[in-house]
Amino acid sequence: MRTFTVLLVTASLALTSLGGSSEPYRPNGWYYITSGTQDSLSAEPIVTTKDFASISLDSFMSERTGGMAYQIVGRVNDQSIEIWADATEQSIGKHIGFVCNNKVVCNPLVNARIESGNFAISGEGPEFKAMYRQIQEDIKNEEIASEHKKAWEEARKLRASITDTTFLKTKRPMSDDAIGPYNYHTGLNEDRAYNQTVYTIAIDRAKKFLSVKNDQLVLNLKSGAEINIAEDLFQYIAGLFDDWNKWVEEGKFKIIQTKEGYYDIEPTPQKRNN
Repeated sequence: MRTFTVLLVTASLALTSLGGSSEPYRPNGWYYITSGTQDSLSAEPIVTTKDFASISLDSFMSERTGGMAYQIVGRVNDQSIEIWADATEQSIGKHIGFVCNNKVVCNPLVNARIESGNFAISGEGPEFKAMYRQIQEDIKNEEIASEHKKAWEEARKLRASITDTTFLKTKRPMSDDAIGPYNYHTGLNEDRAYNQTVYTIAIDRAKKFLSVKNDQLVLNLKSGAEINIAEDLFQYIAGLFDDWNKWVEEGKFKIIQTKEGYYDIEPTPQKRNN
């Protein structure tokens, strides 16, 4: 069994509901206990599970009950370390509470300022394993959300920096996956925001060279070099325009001319079956 020391004296509890249906939902996380040991929690959390950097699960035999007890050991992220340190200093000699699914899970007594960001959530019962998995999911979802946000912030900066003479190339060979919403295995965006930005700008460049013949779009280009884009990107866009022509033939879309004078397509209103 791995040992871990944090400056909290943990009072283990059975899961305790916060109240009836009128009780407001509280995000999973640590809260000040403003009265007694667990009867009144602060309206806002000190930190939530979204602020956790990592956790691990330990188990041991409880001397009190003889049953299996659990301890979730973790650390808040770098952005929350100072908040956690100040909150624990403010709570010395007092209890704080960890809430999960609107229930108080444990209410440790704080005996020192915790500058390391470490914490421990202790208790008994099989529900702790499920809670551990839920907190892991919370951490992972926050990592994904943060990664997506950063990826799109960088993509917006990229768009602002691109001029008509910028050579356009995706970060990996052009494909459906390269411009998909995210990695379906990990949930991460990776280079897709970058690639989508490059792709949409490249389409706009190519649209300027579309004409119409016999109710079909014609791309009047031979290669990507003519519009300063990578050849794999050019071939992918040419294939897209071929798909557009198929959709036009099927009556699902129609060719339009934009106010800028370029050709595009838009959906054709479909008749409803009575």
